[in-house]
Amino acid sequence: MKYSFKQVIALLALTTSAFVASAQTYPTDEAKLYEAAKKEGTVVWYESGPIEPMKEVAIEFEKKYPGIKVEVLRIVGVQQYQRFMQEVQAKRHFVDVLHISDRPSMIELIDEGHVSEWKVPMHDRFSPAFRIKNHSYANYTTDNAIIYNVNKLTAEEVKILESSWKGVLDPRFKGRFAVSTMKCGACYAGIHMFLDPQMKDEYGVEFLKKLAAQKPAVYSEVLVGLDRVIAGEHDFTYWTWESIANTKWLQGAPIRWIRPTPTPDYGNSWQAVSKYAPHPNAARLFQNWSMSAEGAATLQQKYGTATTMNGVPDKRKVTSEAWYRPIQKRYDPDFKRWDADYHKDMDMWAKMLRDAR
Repeated sequence: MKYSFKQVIALLALTTSAFVASAQTYPTDEAKLYEAAKKEGTVVWYESGPIEPMKEVAIEFEKKYPGIKVEVLRIVGVQQYQRFMQEVQAKRHFVDVLHISDRPSMIELIDEGHVSEWKVPMHDRFSPAFRIKNHSYANYTTDNAIIYNVNKLTAEEVKILESSWKGVLDPRFKGRFAVSTMKCGACYAGIHMFLDPQMKDEYGVEFLKKLAAQKPAVYSEVLVGLDRVIAGEHDFTYWTWESIANTKWLQGAPIRWIRPTPTPDYGNSWQAVSKYAPHPNAARLFQNWSMSAEGAATLQQKYGTATTMNGVPDKRKVTSEAWYRPIQKRYDPDFKRWDADYHKDMDMWAKMLRDAR
């Protein structure tokens, strides 16, 4: 194939541009990285957690590094992946740091080269289960919980729900709880566990049908359902996750939570620096801080979540409460099956709930 002179020049320009981009380096020394970040002045953070505690986390970063403002936008699960890819395709790059509550989405972004390789200083203090190559980290765990209003359930009813995930099928609970059809990692983890081939005799599709027949209130946004439980409109959620329960509890909400066995417990929300970050130095500084002992302690304090970082003690207030029970047995998701079945399973769950109305 022959190329015109203009085509050759264009190809050379593209090659040179790609080489420069690949050769670009960023300071590993914190002081130098901070100086470069201050010149950029901003970090745009797409995050998947509840907006209020995550804004408080961002404020702590701003206190640590004056001159850098964190702009926080909450976009949950697969929706964040879709939003980011739309921006990439349009070549309109806004976000610096992604925080996606869907592990398969983050893996796809890494495999396709859309996030930067950036090994944080505390990399080795995260076990392999909570990091993906040198690109992304899950800095806190997500574990599913039944969150209940203390004014709505009796002690006997709490014991029924705590005894097994099947406790919800007791006739007395019909129409008294909230569920969600939102496509997010924490929203799917329970479905994923119930459909585990090794649990098909105990749970499986038939269990989900019976669950839908209990006529729960259905919410497209999982946190709205929790707010309605706090307000006393429903008695409990089936299921949410501990860290958001802890956040609301610290704010004075009349709630407690239980975690039947086994309990899905895993790295759900994965954070990485966008390859196209408009503020690349500030993005890396924020990533480093998020994955530091100070960042982990801040998450514990502001979001109430257990950190994945080795060597950071759990100092959350709730752990000293007489009613609090730690996880007895963890359920580890099969992320290969998760990736293959996520949308199919969630669509099936939504249809079951519609059909049961």
